[in-house]
Amino acid sequence: MKQHHARLVWSEGAPLSESFGDYYCSLADGIAESRYVFIDGNKLTERCKDELASGLTIAETGFGTGSNLLCTLDTLNQLSTSHLHGSHFISTELHPLSYDDLKKALAQQPQFQHYTKQLLEQYPPYIQGMHRFTFDKGRFYLTLCIGDAAASLQRIDSAIDAWYLDGFSPAKNPAMWSQELFSHVARLTKNKGTLATYAAASFVRKGLIEEGFEIKKKPGFGKKRDMLIGTIAKPKTATAPTKLPWFTLPKIKKPSSAIIIGAGLAGCTTAEALARRGIKVQLIDRHDDICQEASGNRQGALYAKLPTKPTLGGELHLCGLEYTLRLLSTYQCLDNRIASQCGVLQLATSEKEALKQNAIASSGDYSSDVVSLKSATEASQIAGTPIAHQALFFPRAGWVQPKAFCEKLTEHPDIKLTLSTSIISLTQTADQRWIVLDHNNQEHTADIVIMASAVHAKEFEQLNHLPIKKIRGQVSISETDDNQDKLKTVICGEGYISPPLNNLYTFGATFDLHDQSPQIREADHKSNLTMISNSASSFASQLPNPNHWSGRVGYRCSTPDYLPIAGPAPVASAYIEQYAKLGDDKNWRFKNTPPELHKGLYLNVGHGSKGLITAPLMAEYLASSICSEPLPIPREISQALHPARFIIKSLIKGKK
Repeated sequence: MKQHHARLVWSEGAPLSESFGDYYCSLADGIAESRYVFIDGNKLTERCKDELASGLTIAETGFGTGSNLLCTLDTLNQLSTSHLHGSHFISTELHPLSYDDLKKALAQQPQFQHYTKQLLEQYPPYIQGMHRFTFDKGRFYLTLCIGDAAASLQRIDSAIDAWYLDGFSPAKNPAMWSQELFSHVARLTKNKGTLATYAAASFVRKGLIEEGFEIKKKPGFGKKRDMLIGTIAKPKTATAPTKLPWFTLPKIKKPSSAIIIGAGLAGCTTAEALARRGIKVQLIDRHDDICQEASGNRQGALYAKLPTKPTLGGELHLCGLEYTLRLLSTYQCLDNRIASQCGVLQLATSEKEALKQNAIASSGDYSSDVVSLKSATEASQIAGTPIAHQALFFPRAGWVQPKAFCEKLTEHPDIKLTLSTSIISLTQTADQRWIVLDHNNQEHTADIVIMASAVHAKEFEQLNHLPIKKIRGQVSISETDDNQDKLKTVICGEGYISPPLNNLYTFGATFDLHDQSPQIREADHKSNLTMISNSASSFASQLPNPNHWSGRVGYRCSTPDYLPIAGPAPVASAYIEQYAKLGDDKNWRFKNTPPELHKGLYLNVGHGSKGLITAPLMAEYLASSICSEPLPIPREISQALHPARFIIKSLIKGKK
């Protein structure tokens, strides 16, 4: 099925699904219906008064216009201004409303304006996968899963307190109300967890009972005779998705303190995600300022290069781009000084690339709000300079000045910067606190440590097994000229060039695995000029002579599979011993016992040249995992990023 937004018609002032012939809410009073069926049906008001220690996790099938979310946030906000901090709302939607339709629908609910504004500011185009929203600086979270409801639930392992089984009428949309969906609902429900639904069809009631729910009828809303409420009693052992024991994530007590080593993009975004959750963070770096290594370039291109067909990596990059945009918006960075959503043109400078772009554009796998194919003439108009190639245009993309972005993120009272400090060792005490020893023989202690120091992570005994390497890259910087074309968008081909910032163009970058020299080289300037010439020859010809350029050398941290490393640090020797049988049989059935990990030690490294779209989402993922919250990425992606994956791959290949 090709992706598309919901197709609506407006009838009696309310949105009606053209595909399913059903209204999104009651014509009598949709807000009253939401409160009666879902909030009262799950007894949330009473439960919130009793459960003062932490927030709730609520899940919904059928996001629709977002009315249930807004109703719930408003209710929780009225119940308490403190103890429900960190409540999560998870929702699925196969055909989300377009931005314009959502804005029109929510305009009819002015009482929720505070949350409506935040929802609309973070709302993505149609991108299949999981999207994490933040409300009120982390007081509430939404994880919107775009895709089939059952398939989306199959990808998560969150423990749910209460369910809103919504969606269109079972008579009009029976495919959603499936036994498979009920099975996942049961699998994910906490002990004593509840559900509520306006649906009262007998097959819905019987299906939920079969999965272990005690189901009762109660009077329905308005003219509807009945609805269903339920409590999990004896959960049926659902056929859970295959779990690979070596990728099990640890459950730890929420820490009160953390040390992050490395104050680049990965370290600063991780510090922000933890501090937002009330954890005191010490951010340590060996340089005298933040973002002095790979994150120190003046401008970085912010966009996701798409695979021809959707892949896990492509999903990670697109959802990561959207998360970074939300973070930039939240911290008011899209000001054309710190960041700009000016769009990105990815040029087809070869026949092979043109064929790939044609396949992407014609596949129907990507929304036109995400990417569209442009002719050379159209690309020239967008760029503001002659372009001789067709291009893919990413209207939501742009550029970011990483250091300025990170300065915004680390302006938090719970983040302490410790600069000009090199860390030489990590040790753990008997009570499992971490001691970090610096070059001045000073000890720093915390409950957990997150390593965000790129290739320097390998310098520590616990992490010397990581197969990471550094790749040298030189960017060039040239002054603008009054007679020169002024670029209006980022241009990417073999390299990239961004619109000018403070009258300077930044472009590049070289890619050198074998030469690690920190010196600025004229040969690399010429190489960058050649790359720009292949993309936009007219513009390149207007640049000053390379002899007048400045530049910067940085080192990307790369992994063998070009995906980041994010998650708990494995004890490599224990993994090799525990899973040695994989060398004989990759399908060996191990006891589902957790692997040995360095408790409280985590990684956020290996972002290569994609850090702007992967590091912030990985930071949110780590913070969610550390605090035992619902994750912002699906299980398969979590496993694909696990720091132990290279150990497991080596064992399967017979290498130890």
